[in-house]
Amino acid sequence: MRLRDPGPSRALLAGWLVAAFALSAATDVRLLGAAAVLAIAVFHGGAGARLVRVAVWVLPLTLGATLATAAFERVLGLPEVGWEPLLALNLRAALLAFLALSVLARASLLRALEPWPWASRVLVVVLAQIHALRLLATESRLGLRSRLPRRPGAREVVRGAGGITGALLVLSSRNARDAADALRSRGF
Repeated sequence: MRLRDPGPSRALLAGWLVAAFALSAATDVRLLGAAAVLAIAVFHGGAGARLVRVAVWVLPLTLGATLATAAFERVLGLPEVGWEPLLALNLRAALLAFLALSVLARASLLRALEPWPWASRVLVVVLAQIHALRLLATESRLGLRSRLPRRPGAREVVRGAGGITGALLVLSSRNARDAADALRSRGF
């Protein structure tokens, strides 16, 4: 449920910034685990869906980076860092992503940022870019699926990545220019 009053939204955003700053420095796995349990208890409504999003979006990247780091250390013959710091890195990334998703689900960003027009403008431009890129990625995936008799594999995705990346950059530039023109025409 989104908060309509800007006061609680601002407090929630401020709390999130403080928590993100504090947790970014945490390296103890026990502390991060306790913070994760506390975060799930505080933001229990819809926590399952947000945990699934974290598991799908964040954990593959962080776990992949962890495994690549371990393999790289082994290949180069470097002394191993150990698994506890790598586990703390993964847990911290998952916790920060869960907190961000939870706060974004509850806070009304535009209402919270009303006193700062520049922040509202930046937010609008960022949200417009995210929407445009999401649409292009979805349309590219659907187009690739429609051309192939089977589900596209990694080879097809990599082959099509160059064209898609070029289209993403062109679309991103055009959307940023359109948003800047719209803001200028409104006197910002």
